[in-house]
Amino acid sequence: MRFSTFAAAAAVALALAPAAHANGFGANLIANGNAETGSTAGWNTTSAFTTVKYGASGGFPFPADPGPSDRGTYFFAGGDSNAQSTASQTIDLSALSAAINTGASRYDLSAWLGGYESQNDNATLTATFFGSGGAVLSSASLGPVSNSERGNHTGLLLRDTQGYIPVGALNVGITLTMTRNAGSYNDGYADNLSFAVAAAPVPEADAYAMLLGGLALLGVVAKRKQRKAQA
Repeated sequence: MRFSTFAAAAAVALALAPAAHANGFGANLIANGNAETGSTAGWNTTSAFTTVKYGASGGFPFPADPGPSDRGTYFFAGGDSNAQSTASQTIDLSALSAAINTGASRYDLSAWLGGYESQNDNATLTATFFGSGGAVLSSASLGPVSNSERGNHTGLLLRDTQGYIPVGALNVGITLTMTRNAGSYNDGYADNLSFAVAAAPVPEADAYAMLLGGLALLGVVAKRKQRKAQA
């Protein structure tokens, strides 16, 4: 009986509490994730990693080839005469620490990845979460998209994954890796890279106050019932 009364009071208190903020995934936190600067601005690059214009001569993807509908003018490519090239950047998550440390903050990692015709050159996007002292907490990867997945056609396909940000994460490293498997040009392609966060809803202060008030009322009622039973 006491348990039922407690549960009812708690439910009432929670029902009266104002709803916590619960938004969807926020803005893309990757700088220049769509290559539309026409450069690698915002990225730390290795080898010949570069940007290319859609429809450029040499067999690069055309605007009508498989890829994002909002692809813009440029995309990322591995570059000339290299077996592997990379682009990386670090996103500071410290401003979201309160929400992240609830263990309920989610992330969405997505990218359009592809390559050239029947060659198996490819791209991989990785997000690595770091904690205090640079400790690696977890990671997630997208790709590679193989030539068979592309049907041996030049183009890019969407890849997406979601998960929970590990408690204690202070930043996330984003790395785009282009790998050449044939030819002289590294035809790993990528566009519209995105990393977005949905912060865990954090109850407001007055929500806690109303919950505690409801539980206090429950205590008063329980004491009254106990006195009546003793009488």
